[in-house]
Amino acid sequence: MKNELNHLKLLAFALPFLFSSLQAQQPIDLKTAMKYSVEHHASVQKAKIDIAKGEELVRESLSNGLPQLSAGLNLTDNLAVQTSFVPAEFFGGQAGEFAKVQFGTTWNASAGLQLNQKIFDKTWLLGIRASREVTDFYKLVLDKNKDQVVADVAKLYFQIQLSRTQRGILDANIGQIKGLLTVTQKQYENGFGKKIDVDRLRVQESNLETQINNLDLQIKQAEQALKFSMAMPLETDIVLTDTISETMFDEVNSAIAQPGYSLKPDLLLLKKQQELYQLDVERWKAGYFPTLSFFGSYNYLWQSNKLNEISNGNFWTDFSQIGLQLSIPIFDGFFKKSKVQTAQLNIQQTSQDYNLAKLGFQLNHEAAVTSLTVNQNTLKSIVEIQKVAEEVYRVAQSRYKEGLAPITELLDAETSLRQTQSNYITTLAQITLAEIEILSANGLLLRMIEQ
Repeated sequence: MKNELNHLKLLAFALPFLFSSLQAQQPIDLKTAMKYSVEHHASVQKAKIDIAKGEELVRESLSNGLPQLSAGLNLTDNLAVQTSFVPAEFFGGQAGEFAKVQFGTTWNASAGLQLNQKIFDKTWLLGIRASREVTDFYKLVLDKNKDQVVADVAKLYFQIQLSRTQRGILDANIGQIKGLLTVTQKQYENGFGKKIDVDRLRVQESNLETQINNLDLQIKQAEQALKFSMAMPLETDIVLTDTISETMFDEVNSAIAQPGYSLKPDLLLLKKQQELYQLDVERWKAGYFPTLSFFGSYNYLWQSNKLNEISNGNFWTDFSQIGLQLSIPIFDGFFKKSKVQTAQLNIQQTSQDYNLAKLGFQLNHEAAVTSLTVNQNTLKSIVEIQKVAEEVYRVAQSRYKEGLAPITELLDAETSLRQTQSNYITTLAQITLAEIEILSANGLLLRMIEQ
């Protein structure tokens, strides 16, 4: 295919107007355009933010297993101290009677430190692992977004260049028509031509000028769409330097007929999603394991009936405690069992998504290979037909100038030539887009700018 594309370089029309104002324009080749898009596109930037959020999620998971230390202060005014009934005989009263006693003071204050530390919690350990896998998941999302962005940019880039190649053809055609119009006008003025011939050529010239003007507007709109896909300011003046005959896909060869999806971000993403759901299964199963924690506290307590005695050290007492806490789950109403089954169903669902996505990429790959083969075969035929059409047009021009053929013969030959030129452009477009589709389906398009 590379040899055929090199052959096409001899057939492709020159586009000198593309480079007439390079000083005022920013030249961009395909590789630069794709690199710019993956550095600036909003979907790529958002995916990078998700990666940063995933890293914070890892820190959050780790923090739950680190020592938890807190301090507390409390000051209480017991406006009405609670009264309790106690046996009166405790205070020398009669047996069977009760005395009213108030325990406590009007003012209480406390200050203390509390420490908690996990010793064993399998759910926490799996949570850390899962949060790290989530970060990897976001990295694959980033690759997927990049892959989509570069595919869109590559298609738009070459669609524009195909339009510019078509414009070059129209420029050449209108140049020929203008030359014929000049000759025919002089023949008519000298009495050797017909006015109807002049009018027909002017109509043909006007039609071509209209096509060129419309094509210029379409190219301008397509360039704006390309800059939007690249996330480039729309007011930026650019010129695309890779022409359609100077294909960027030098590495595309017959080996691309063999599909390989190991680098496709979409499939890698689904695989990672399956792994995350499997970790979810393990995490909920870990909930059946007991947890063990260490705790400790140190506190100061102040009690008095007068607030101004808070600084009196005689009214302050301290106390502390340490211990272990073992929590053993026994029955949760089948909550964890339901969560495990849900995660397992998610794995099955993602497996179906993976198989469907892989089948879709296989279909796209085969369709693109078929399109590439068909259009390569078609291009060989069109090249030969174009040679014949060019020769027919040349002969018709010569016959018309010599007065041996009517202008209708010339115009018919010109119409046939433009049709073969249009077919050439269309086929070249199909070949280019098929190459992009093949590279994209196999996850190779993004690798082009990473080399």
